[in-house]
Amino acid sequence: MGSIICDLGVAARVIQNDKILLVKEGRGRYQNHWSLPKGSVGSGESPESAVLRELEEETGAQGRILGLTAVRSTIANDLTAVFLCYDVQIYSQTESMPCDEILESKWIGLSELKNLNWVSDTMHNLAIGGLSGSRLSIHSSRPLSKSDKSYHVYSMNRQSKYVA
Repeated sequence: MGSIICDLGVAARVIQNDKILLVKEGRGRYQNHWSLPKGSVGSGESPESAVLRELEEETGAQGRILGLTAVRSTIANDLTAVFLCYDVQIYSQTESMPCDEILESKWIGLSELKNLNWVSDTMHNLAIGGLSGSRLSIHSSRPLSKSDKSYHVYSMNRQSKYVA
């Protein structure tokens, strides 16, 4: 089986007290646009580690993954691009902004989402879905291991007891 090079991105959907945690981009073509805390998966890094790292880098929050909530795939510049969104629960947060790529982070309610400039329709729709009561994510069956490497398997079927 051959392998392909792909652009792999992750985002954290954090919901608490009927509000979602969003970040405002501080630079680049999406400067002053809102999104979920997000970023790229680094070489040798798992998507699960990357989403928690990006959440902490962009908001100062630490958390744990509740489940996988969305997968978006496309071709961008002749490169396969895959984006994974995880539902995340935070357990600690600082008030300081730890990085210069984000102007601010903010808890925002459902009625405020339509008034924001968004990085993408995908981010906007994930935020709406998370706050509108249609939130669904699938859990990893459990961290599994094969030799010295661990991995996660996310699957859902009608009998799945891992549906959140």
